[in-house]
Amino acid sequence: MNWIVEMAASFLRPDEGEAVLGDLAESGEGPWKALCAVAGLVTRQQLEPWRSWRPWVASSVALPASLLLLGVSFGLSVDSVNLLHDGPVRGTVVCEALLMLAWAWMGGFMVGSLSRRTRWISAVLCAVPCLSCVLRFHDSSLSRFCVLLFLVPGVVGSVQGMRHVRLNFTMAVVLATAVSGLMLAWSGMYAWYWPLLLPAWFLVATANRSRGLVA
Repeated sequence: MNWIVEMAASFLRPDEGEAVLGDLAESGEGPWKALCAVAGLVTRQQLEPWRSWRPWVASSVALPASLLLLGVSFGLSVDSVNLLHDGPVRGTVVCEALLMLAWAWMGGFMVGSLSRRTRWISAVLCAVPCLSCVLRFHDSSLSRFCVLLFLVPGVVGSVQGMRHVRLNFTMAVVLATAVSGLMLAWSGMYAWYWPLLLPAWFLVATANRSRGLVA
């Protein structure tokens, strides 16, 4: 039974886990009481970040952004194939690609910035629709992984967000304005994707006002 208590304590920070196990050993608590005590502490520690608004906003962005970007990735893949075979294309493929890269990176950055301590929840909220879409993909003309084109820039953005990277304010404004302008130019094609502008202006709101590209 003691090994279960030790396993539960491994979810705590190393110094905290050792201290808790030491205190329980000194107090002579039975294995069930020790397990309940450790489990309660782990639960409180995991719930603590959710007292802030940040992980709630990150979670509310991660899932819908993933769903929208799955559609963007698929549309970009279809248009790229059609372009190579002289088929119908909805718009400029370069424009689509730039928007997808920007949306994915900015969405990942916002989620990473707001959910450093709850990043696994955000990762699951992104992974579930991705896995479901890949498993249910049936278009024989395309690879089922074509819907995941956004993942690499999204992951890069989330890592930079978790590392406290901040864009220069001017660069953030230019990027947000450029993305907004591209969306206005192709408003018919991207009518359903306006929520993806939220991360763009989040970058502006959190940008570094000092000189330099990033800080």
